[in-house]
Amino acid sequence: MSSPDVTADDFDPAPEGPAQVPASARELKGLIKGWRRGRATKKLSEAFSDAYVALIGVAMIGAMVVNVIVKAQRVVAQCETASCLSARTLLPWAAFAGTVAVALAVSRLFGPVLASAAEGFWLLDAPVSRAKLLGARLWAAVLIALGGGALIGALVSALTGSPATEVAIWAAAGGLSAAAAVAFSATQQGIERHLLTRVATYLFTVVGLAALFAVVGVAAGWLDLGVSADLGVQLGVVVIGFAAAVLVISFVVARLRLRQIRRTRLLSGGALVSGISGAFFALDVGLARDIVVERRALELGHVHPVRGRGLGLSALTWREWQRLRRFPQPLIVLGAATVVPYACDALGLSTVTPVLAALTVFGATIPLLGGLRVLTRTGGLARCLPFTMSQIKLASVAVPAAVVAVWVLATVSAYIGFGDGATRRSYAEAFLVSLASGGAGLLASIRWTQAKGVDFGKPMVSTQAGAFPPGLVFNVFRGFDVCVLVTAPLLLGFSPLWSLALGFIVALLLFNSLDAESLKARQEEQQRLLDRQKADAAAARQRKR
Repeated sequence: MSSPDVTADDFDPAPEGPAQVPASARELKGLIKGWRRGRATKKLSEAFSDAYVALIGVAMIGAMVVNVIVKAQRVVAQCETASCLSARTLLPWAAFAGTVAVALAVSRLFGPVLASAAEGFWLLDAPVSRAKLLGARLWAAVLIALGGGALIGALVSALTGSPATEVAIWAAAGGLSAAAAVAFSATQQGIERHLLTRVATYLFTVVGLAALFAVVGVAAGWLDLGVSADLGVQLGVVVIGFAAAVLVISFVVARLRLRQIRRTRLLSGGALVSGISGAFFALDVGLARDIVVERRALELGHVHPVRGRGLGLSALTWREWQRLRRFPQPLIVLGAATVVPYACDALGLSTVTPVLAALTVFGATIPLLGGLRVLTRTGGLARCLPFTMSQIKLASVAVPAAVVAVWVLATVSAYIGFGDGATRRSYAEAFLVSLASGGAGLLASIRWTQAKGVDFGKPMVSTQAGAFPPGLVFNVFRGFDVCVLVTAPLLLGFSPLWSLALGFIVALLLFNSLDAESLKARQEEQQRLLDRQKADAAAARQRKR
């Protein structure tokens, strides 16, 4: 039975109605807000309980920080020596320059305007002005920079013993300058250009280092700046006015250029934030750094391949040298770390100088150990090489160790003692202390680099905060424990030979730890092969029967 033909005349025409108007940006945002509120999983009482705990925690930590600042300000304000006066005048400038450099670097890395993958999938495709959708993001980035810069400027100026007026001036200068830096980065993001942002980042970094070196030079008697505190305050007021003008102009230009930002750039920044937040949620700082390194490699796109040299382990060492030549930026960070022992000695902190110097070397040496991280995280690649794991690690660490050795030689003079109240040492003892500090930082970075990630397949530990893997908490202290352990004898006033002995023991444990694991993995593989052969033999005998 065939059905009759169906034509368009058999259907009623669609009723005519008012023309459909696209939704506005405010309506779309309201729709998202309503969708999120309608799917909330936390009760109001639970939210109030969490807020109460958070407020109590903030109040306790804030009270401790304020107490430390007040005590430090009372002590430092009574100091009238040249080193204290120079620190009171120049350290706020170093904090100001460092804050602006960090704001520029972070803005260039993330956006500063960004969007998530879900927003880019449907929200940015809507027939709505992109500038209206992203305007709140720009405001949020500028306000966060304003608050962070003001907090850093006020904290540093308060710790140097400055009066309340100067603290307010440097807080305003730091906040407005950081906000202006973020707004300027947004203007460059709108036209897909980042050269000026990169140049400005290096420029402010150099200014901050120059201010720190000036503090050290005045304390050591190498410089006589003769800069009064009143002049520094006047220059701070000038900085406030200039930063405010740059902030207003840059914000207006960035607001006009929001519609020009490509969706690819917005989504890349959002994906980077999501990845880093996930890594920090697992307390895996190494994974966060890997994500940032991958982002930089994607920005470069391609590099010119270079042929390696040497045979055996020397080829691995030469590859590390080639990697350092291709990406020499970590040398700038390590060079900046050279000023830390001098600054600590100039400020009268010679007792804790070894610990602070080791922590600085620890953070500055991690980018130099990219090859070690690849070989220790990729067991199959390491087993393809005809060397033991200890030999591979020694070859990978040779170039970073040579760079740290240069840092040790450059900081020996800081441990001799030249500041007010500094500990006086002979040249030989100062060399041993510097060697122990640099060695502690290098060993800490090796431990941080070669440590494995968290295994979420292992049994969880039940706590009041929920269940988490046993190794999750130790990720936060990875590397810091080595710095404190090796430099502990120096803090207690013992001979630096004790620190060197502890460093030698730690090095033996670090360079031989993975060999036992490799041997265990090889034994397990051989056992699996043996079991398979036994099973095949048993199957063959069964077939013969």
